[in-house]
Order: sequence, then C-alpha cells, then structure tokens
Amino acid sequence: MSSSSSSGPAPAGFARRPRTHFDLVVAAYCVILVLSNVAATKGVAFGPVITDGGFFLFPLAYVLGDVVAEVYGFRSARRAIVTSFAAGLFSSVVFWLVIALPPAEFYDGQAAFEAVLGPVPLIVAGSLLGYLAGQLLNAFVMVRIKARTREKHLWARLIGSTLVGELVDTVVFCTVAAPVIGITTAGDFLNYVVVGYVYKVLVEVLVMPVTYAVIGWLKRREPTYGEAGVAGEALAPLR
Repeated sequence: MSSSSSSGPAPAGFARRPRTHFDLVVAAYCVILVLSNVAATKGVAFGPVITDGGFFLFPLAYVLGDVVAEVYGFRSARRAIVTSFAAGLFSSVVFWLVIALPPAEFYDGQAAFEAVLGPVPLIVAGSLLGYLAGQLLNAFVMVRIKARTREKHLWARLIGSTLVGELVDTVVFCTVAAPVIGITTAGDFLNYVVVGYVYKVLVEVLVMPVTYAVIGWLKRREPTYGEAGVAGEALAPLR
C-alpha cells in the first residue's frame, strides 16, 4: 500500500482570509449606497429647505472613500467603489424586476412598493454615474496629494479630494435629474447644484474629526500599513 493511500483522504480545502478590515469597509460602502438610493425616494422638508431622505447617508460614502484611499491606496479604493457601484446597480435592477412581477390578488401594496422602490430610472442612473465618477476622482486626488505630503496634512487631502469629487458627483447627478424633477431654468439648476454641493462639502468638514479617528484606528490595526512594497502597489495605478 502506498504512503499516499495510507495517509487517508486529503483534508477539505479552504482559502485563508487576509487579516484586514478592508472587507468590512467595502460592506459598509455597499450598504450606504443602496440605502441612500432607497431613502432618496422620500422628500424631506426642513422649513423652506427641501431635500430627500438620503441626505444624511450619501455624504458618508465620501467619508468612507477618504478612509479607503488614505489607508489602502487608489487600487483598493477603485475596487471598493466599483463593488459598491455594482451593488447599487444590482439592487436597482432587482427592485425593477420585482415591481414588474404580477402582484398576488391579496397583495394591496403594489402602488406603495412602486413609489418607494421604483424611482425614475434616469434619477437612479444619474446617482450611480455621479457616484462612480465622483468617487474615483475623490480617491485619485486623495492619493495624489498623499504621494507628495506623505503622512502630513491629512486635512488638506480630505478637503481637497472632497472639493473635486463632490463637484463632479453633484454636477453629473443634477444634470441628469434636473429635467426629471421639473427644473427647467438655468437659475433653478444653478441653485440645485450649488446647494447640494455646499451641503455635501460642509458635511465632510463637520465629520472630519470622525474621519481622522477612523483613519487612525485602521492605520494602527492594519499590520501591513506603511510597508514599502504595499505603498508601491497602492500607488502603482497613478504612475
């Protein structure tokens, strides 16, 4: 009898999961994007200020974007952005398919279901396209500045990347969504863009202490942070 047969069957195979918090951040990315798109179907009014139910969620995606780009680099940030974009797109397709299914005779919530989970396709498209373009630029600027400043001036990276990323995101989304929601004049469109942009940037600035804390926490707990080889790989797409 050969030694291989006497040793018994091979053990079940599994892949080792790297010791990193990156997967948790990506999961949060996906959840925030999907929930913000659903919450955005509800109009919200604070006196004369009109917004949507996702107003407090979506800026958090840029906070996470800054965290990923700062700690893991552009390549990982791009992966997280594309993954969350795919999750948002997939959720929208699923909602549309479920809405199209014929409701059961006893089900009386079809109209409400459509109102909440079946937003105008152009608005969803604008949201996802703006998110993809804005987040990629946000990560690109963040890592570009870090390549020059190293570990100094984190505040400059956070604000600089937000100014660029949120501008592109807001302009793309508003350009697509404005005619759908009834904005037809140049003045109203400009107001729509400026108010949304200023709000998102202000949120990023206000939560900066939290962003600092999360980034510091991750840097201390990621065993490979700061290694030369890892840094070179993270910056490779920018060279």
